[in-house]
Amino acid sequence: MGAVGLQGDADLLAATRRGNAAAYGALYERHAPAARILARRLVRDPVEAETAVAETFTALLLLVRDGGGPREAFRPWLLAALRRTVRDRGRGKRGPGRRTPPADPAPTGPERAPMARVFFSLPERWRLVLWHTGAERAGPAEVAPLLGLAPDGAAALARTAREGLRQAYIRARLGGDLRIGCRPALRKMPAHLRGDLERRAATALEEHMDGCAGCHGVFLELADVGRTLRRAVGPLVAGPAFPAYLAGLERARGVRGRFRRWRVPGSWWRPLAAVAAVVALTATATLAAALTVASAGGPPVSPSGSPPSGEPFPSPGAPSPASPADRCATGPPARTPGAGSGPSRP
Repeated sequence: MGAVGLQGDADLLAATRRGNAAAYGALYERHAPAARILARRLVRDPVEAETAVAETFTALLLLVRDGGGPREAFRPWLLAALRRTVRDRGRGKRGPGRRTPPADPAPTGPERAPMARVFFSLPERWRLVLWHTGAERAGPAEVAPLLGLAPDGAAALARTAREGLRQAYIRARLGGDLRIGCRPALRKMPAHLRGDLERRAATALEEHMDGCAGCHGVFLELADVGRTLRRAVGPLVAGPAFPAYLAGLERARGVRGRFRRWRVPGSWWRPLAAVAAVVALTATATLAAALTVASAGGPPVSPSGSPPSGEPFPSPGAPSPASPADRCATGPPARTPGAGSGPSRP
């Protein structure tokens, strides 16, 4: 293996399980900015936000060292665990030894959406690349370090994962009750999206979808995988704050791009930087203490904000809107785009 900073998240998590504190420090450097963006949209006090981020990283460190937690897709685990930390701190559960109870699944929540179930059934490496490129709209160059790949390799893996998600979603739909004509139409959709369906079959598929709202909805979900993930999976991970979190990520990317081109003159920012440094130092001290305990091989303690060993995705508590793919035909929808137009990409 190369240097810690050049390893993918899977390598860093594996090294953390073996007791390498520097590996978890690299994960912290990669993902703490995103965690702070979400935390500052969940709580108004910046000090409280930094404390919640530090507690969450500490809890995940001990969970990983104990053999639990993610193997590759670290970011979704982190964001979901952060939501729980903020929720529990808001309820006054801040003392040592606090345990976070498992989330109760809401029967009508978006975790029941077929796309969400399919997404969480995929290999974790696929979930990693789909979350970052689809839900978070990151480019291959931004995702490549998390995968331990070059940007071209990350782009190729994203294409493979999107195709795998589509095929798995079609299989899930084929397992349900379908109207006459829907089953062959569903089977043709992946080829139609790739542009591999011959003209006569493509015309027949589009004519079927013009009269079947259910199949038309499935096709739209598959055509724009990123939008579908942002609708079905994003709120499961980041909760109702997911749109604001996504906007914060995009603003941060824009700021990083501008600072590569020019530097801000003057010293107006120095007082703000001093305050931010004090807050960051306080938060980082908690994580450093946990890294010291972990690297020393001591028994894990139950920190404030510790998530359970199971999947940490809590439900946002509000029912999701009905998907067009779940409805039977009630009227002709808008004309389906043909294979030549090409589906939009996340």
